Amino acid sequence: MRTRLLVVALLVGSCAALYACGSSDDSLFGSGGDDAGDEARAIDDGGPRLGGGDGGPMCTPACTSAQLCSVTSKCIPKGTCLANGDCTEGTVCDNGDSGTNTCVPGGNCGATKVAAQIVPPNLLVTLDRSCSMTEKVNLADGGTATKWEVAVSAIDTLTTDYKDKIRFGLILFPDLSGNKCAQDDFPFPVGPSHELGIQTMLNAARFPDSGLFPNGPCVTNIDTALEQAATDPGLADKTRGDFVLLVTDGQQAGCNLGGGAGGAILAVHNMYVEAGVPTFAVGFGSGADPAFLGAVAVEGGTAPQDAGASPFYLATDQAALTAAFQDIAQKAIGCVFKLGTAPPDPSKLYVFVNGSVRVAKDPTHATGWDYDSASNTVTFYGAMCSDLKAGKVSGVDIEYGCPQPGTK
Repeated sequence: MRTRLLVVALLVGSCAALYACGSSDDSLFGSGGDDAGDEARAIDDGGPRLGGGDGGPMCTPACTSAQLCSVTSKCIPKGTCLANGDCTEGTVCDNGDSGTNTCVPGGNCGATKVAAQIVPPNLLVTLDRSCSMTEKVNLADGGTATKWEVAVSAIDTLTTDYKDKIRFGLILFPDLSGNKCAQDDFPFPVGPSHELGIQTMLNAARFPDSGLFPNGPCVTNIDTALEQAATDPGLADKTRGDFVLLVTDGQQAGCNLGGGAGGAILAVHNMYVEAGVPTFAVGFGSGADPAFLGAVAVEGGTAPQDAGASPFYLATDQAALTAAFQDIAQKAIGCVFKLGTAPPDPSKLYVFVNGSVRVAKDPTHATGWDYDSASNTVTFYGAMCSDLKAGKVSGVDIEYGCPQPGTK
């Protein structure tokens, strides 16, 4: 089957709308067909099958290396066809707009669509509530508001827009446990359905007479906050993506109980290298420390590959902070799909994107996809996962039985 990559915006929404991969209800697998080639046919396998040599059609004289022998016993260019028998299972020969016959999705080999839902990732927001968060920044309407009010509003938008699509958690530093440099309070470890609780707590903290308003302790203990983040039990769930989001308007100050700035960077490094938990860094306002936040992003594994890009997010106003959160959420949205029913024979799973582009299975996890029977999930890796996160994939279609995309 010829393959082309369609670049389409990834619509954030439910699995049915976002990935076109069926309902969330369990589905029954049909017996389906059998694909003799199985995963030997990769996503870019060149289309029609080759004839001859195993009881197939024979062409005289023999076809060149740029040709294949059609079932009609004629040599034709690779990537074209003359009859359905020149095509792989689940495709038929069609005369397209170009006037050249090519193999396109079609036929009925007995495939069954597999119901699947994307697995929501964990995102632990680690939010600075130091006294400097009461300083004011400009708003889009020309007015001003405290950095604290803007941050609370941006988190409210984030948790509303990604409700049930991301599992949120929240740490505030410094906390109110008594020791101004230690972290003992843990308002929301990451988990499901925390959006309303986080919104309620933060919106109540907008006012100076509330307990969590940033009017003391006047320290910025990023080190112990990140050490605390590493203890979140939810981040040990390896059936989904796990991320930490550090939001601060300044730099480590007034404390070194956790090793100061160096201790904070070490905590981020250990989370990423030892636990596989990346950390995003957002600096809010002109007081943010670029060197420190850059190191957090680099050691946390979230620095972009583009050497010219800033490794961390710098937001100086409301719009920039909201945009940073939205971009981070898109990157956190995962590449793991939970199947509604475990397939009787995992070797008969087939995956397509953008309607009909087949993706090869890759047990090495370098690219493509693989199935995990323990969690009953399909996970994308490498460039395909990157394309999912970047919004370059319009739909994921998982089929059982034989390679026939688009079954109902």
